[in-house]
Amino acid sequence: MPLVFPFDPRIERAATIPARLYNDPVYLELERERVFAHTWQLVGRAEQVAEHGQYFTAEVGNDSIVVVRDGDALRAYHNVCLHRAGPVAQGCGRRNTLQCRYHGWTYALDGTLKRAPEMDGVEGFRPEEMRLVPVQVARWGPLVFANLDGKAPPLGEVLEDVPARVAPFRCEEMRYVTRKHWDIACNWKVYVDNYLEGYHLPVVHPGLHKELDYDNYKVEPHRYFSIQHAPLRPVHGGQPDRKYDPAATDVPEAVYVWLFPNVMLNVYMGQMQTNVVLPLAHDRTRVVFEWFAAEPPAADDPTWTKLLAFSDEIQDEDIEICEAVQRNLRSRIYDRGRYSAARENGVHHFHGLLHEFLT
Repeated sequence: MPLVFPFDPRIERAATIPARLYNDPVYLELERERVFAHTWQLVGRAEQVAEHGQYFTAEVGNDSIVVVRDGDALRAYHNVCLHRAGPVAQGCGRRNTLQCRYHGWTYALDGTLKRAPEMDGVEGFRPEEMRLVPVQVARWGPLVFANLDGKAPPLGEVLEDVPARVAPFRCEEMRYVTRKHWDIACNWKVYVDNYLEGYHLPVVHPGLHKELDYDNYKVEPHRYFSIQHAPLRPVHGGQPDRKYDPAATDVPEAVYVWLFPNVMLNVYMGQMQTNVVLPLAHDRTRVVFEWFAAEPPAADDPTWTKLLAFSDEIQDEDIEICEAVQRNLRSRIYDRGRYSAARENGVHHFHGLLHEFLT
C-alpha cells in the first residue's frame, strides 16, 4: 500500500485526499511520527505554570511530556526517566524536584540528575550526563505550546501575525473559564476538514447561518495556519432569538484561526474558545474545548449561558455530520472528491501541508 498520495497545488484541478487516509491505522501512526511530533501543540494554560515549581503533564502524539516553571524559565521535558523509562511527573501540581515514580531517581527543575539511589559501583555511570531530554516550549497569551522537534521553527515564526490579527479581541489578556470534551466516531482529519470551510453552514448549521454573513465569509491561508473571517449579520427588528449581536461587541465579526495540524482558536463576542483535536484511533477522535474571556463571567450570566448552549448546539451538528462522513468514507464506491474553489481553499491548504509533512 502506498504511503503517499498525489496532490495538486492548484485547487481548480485538485482532488481531495484518498479515503484510505481516513480509514487505515497505518496512516495514523505515520501522522503521529511525521506530523504531530514536528508541530506546535497546545498542551496547557499559562496559569497552570505561573509560579515556581508548578507543573503539568500532557500527551503529544505517542509521547508524554512535563511542563514546569523553574524560576523565570518555562521548561518542558519528555516525561521519561533515563533509568528505565518511568514517569518523572504525573498529573499537575507543585514540586521543587521531579522524581521518578518507579525507582525514585530525582531531577532538578533544570533537568539535571540530583539523586540516583543505590547506583554505587556501576562502572561508567556519570550522573552529570543523565539529564532529562528537553522539549521546545513557548507561551502565547494564556496558552502554552510544546514541540517535540528541537529543530522546528519557533512558535512566534509559525504564528506570524496571528497575535496582531486577534489583538482587538484582547485574547492575550483572557483568562480561563471552563472546559468540555467530546469523543467522536471519526478520523481526526474529518473533523479538521469540516472546521476549515464555511461551505456547510447553510445546510448543517442553520442557526449559525443566521448569525454570520455567509456572502462575505472568507478563508485566508498562510504558511502553517489559516484564518476564517465571518462578519456578524446586523440585527434587525423582529429577531429576538439572535445569539451574536454585533452591537454588543467591540469587534463585529467571528474569527476562526487554525494552526496546523489540530489547534483552533474561535474568537467572537468577547470570548475565545480553543479546540484541540486529538486522535484516539484511526476512527476515533477527542475534541477538547476550553473557553477564555477578558472579563470572565459569573456562572449564572445569562448571555454567557446562551453562548455556551449555542456552542453545544453547533458542536452536536458537527459531530453528527462528521460521524456520517466517516461511515461513508468506508464505502466501496468513494475514494476522492473535488474541492469547491470558492469555498474549500482552507481544506485544500490543510491537505497540502499533510502531503508536505507525510512525504
